[in-house]
Amino acid sequence: MGSVDIDKHNTLYLIVYKDIIERIFSGDKTIEYREDTKYWFRRLHNRKYQYLRITNGYGNETRPYILMHYNPIGLVKRQDNKFYYAIHCDKSKWIEYREKYKGEITKC
Repeated sequence: MGSVDIDKHNTLYLIVYKDIIERIFSGDKTIEYREDTKYWFRRLHNRKYQYLRITNGYGNETRPYILMHYNPIGLVKRQDNKFYYAIHCDKSKWIEYREKYKGEITKC
C-alpha cells in the first residue's frame, strides 16, 4: 500500500486502555464502542473520516497503536439499554500497527 495521508480532519483518534488494545490485537475484539453523548455526537455524527487510529494511552509516537480504514457501523443499542456508536476495528481494516511500546511498525 502507498503512503497514507492522515491528519486531524480525516482521522478519528481513539485512546484505549492496554487490555482493550490487547483484545483488538488478538482479534477477540472487533468492534469499538463509544457511548452516545453530546461529546461523541459532535465527533462522530455526519463526519467523513477516512482513517481510525486506536492508541494505547496518550503521548508520543512510541505507543502501541493500530491505524486502519474507518468503517462505522452506526448507533447500536447494547445490553445496558444505552445507545453506542459502533466502529469496526477488525484486522481486515488495518493499514499498520505497533504492538509493543517502542516496537517496530508493521505494515499490513
